[in-house]
Amino acid sequence: MENKCFNIFKIEYDWCEGEHEETLLCKNAEREEFEKDLVEARDFARSLLGKKVKENYLGKGYSVECLPEYYGQIIWFLKNKKGYGECYFDEEIYYGVDDNLDKKDVGIRLIKFQNMINDSELG
Repeated sequence: MENKCFNIFKIEYDWCEGEHEETLLCKNAEREEFEKDLVEARDFARSLLGKKVKENYLGKGYSVECLPEYYGQIIWFLKNKKGYGECYFDEEIYYGVDDNLDKKDVGIRLIKFQNMINDSELG
């Protein structure tokens, strides 16, 4: 099996009233290739501004009218036309590898760390 190195690229936008979205995309691609693909995706989304769309992009036939739709078309293009995968990162869980030298059963242990917030009503 051939080892592949996937780079992760973060795309995000900020819009009115604090609306924010970010997407992590991955592909076995260098930064220069990603930037070229991103420009191509932007040009694709730009071509949809104010036009009726016959094809079914994003599962909807609409023209791009605002930043969230423009962003959505860019992400759609990168995933469906350029082969990028979408990544999800859970910052609340991480895994550790440690030796187990203090125990009789010497070996390597795996530990799952999970940040949890427990709330309770006061009063």
